[in-house]
Amino acid sequence: MTENTNKNLCYSYADGHHLHYIAARTASKPRVPADAGHLGGNAFLVKVGNKTEIWFSHSPEELQLALATATEVEATHDRTWLFVKNKLFTQGFNLSREKLTPCVRETKQLDMSSIMKMIQDRDTQKKN
Repeated sequence: MTENTNKNLCYSYADGHHLHYIAARTASKPRVPADAGHLGGNAFLVKVGNKTEIWFSHSPEELQLALATATEVEATHDRTWLFVKNKLFTQGFNLSREKLTPCVRETKQLDMSSIMKMIQDRDTQKKN
């Protein structure tokens, strides 16, 4: 998932949220064939080998679209990571077996110069 396609501005890498590219590159092997289908909401029925489970995604629309154009779907062995390939590229999704944790939102850094000016103005007003 890219920042541009992430409409809910989530910055979480907890299960069910983003898949960190370093983890995807270094810990996503071995991959095994998988089948996945949307159940509704953020729930997906995922079959890996002879095991079928319900996994959850915070980006269900993006995963649905990827599955609709998929030429191959793989899961990382013993993880809830799906890799959905189409003719052009592969998308990685970090799903969760549990209901999702809240998304982490980006916070803006405080503008310390403005804060310091407010403090100075307040001190000046107290003196007058």
